[in-house]
Amino acid sequence: MLCLFFSAPSQSQSFTPAFKPVKIGDRIPDVTLTNVYNYEFTKTDLSDFKAKLIILDFWAICCTSCQANFLKTEELQKMYGGEVQFIKVTNQTKAEVLPFLKKIHKTEPSAIPVVTDDSALHQLFYPIYLPHYVWLDQTGKVIAITTGEQLTVENIDQFLSNDNIGDMCTKVNMDNSNL
Repeated sequence: MLCLFFSAPSQSQSFTPAFKPVKIGDRIPDVTLTNVYNYEFTKTDLSDFKAKLIILDFWAICCTSCQANFLKTEELQKMYGGEVQFIKVTNQTKAEVLPFLKKIHKTEPSAIPVVTDDSALHQLFYPIYLPHYVWLDQTGKVIAITTGEQLTVENIDQFLSNDNIGDMCTKVNMDNSNL
């Protein structure tokens, strides 16, 4: 019973992130992506994607909202070809993700590269609530951070026609852990 009233500090290892979080308007560093699937290489730099607009799709297997947007992102990827590049990003392991995706895409293969076991992009964008979409221009500048509601033909066309997202709503990540 006495043990409940005493606490001992735990020995924790200090963790120094490799990247500092970025916000809209910042240019991100050229991140090396490892564990890339459904792409010609399993390791590549983010700058190797030459699309005018890159949309990072942060997701997880347990996120039903993320899964609900899979078909939408596939259709948008096919519609825009080389002008827009979606990249699915998860910090879950290859062993968890690849069998799951195989079931989802059993009739038609995905047109979107998938990054598993990610830590670098998660450090840059710290996605608390999923799905989490980060819009990057071709120079690596963060132009928007949104929910799935903003993934529309109109919003993509707006950016592609004049490099501007107009009055598109951006997502606010509220961290309630300190409340």
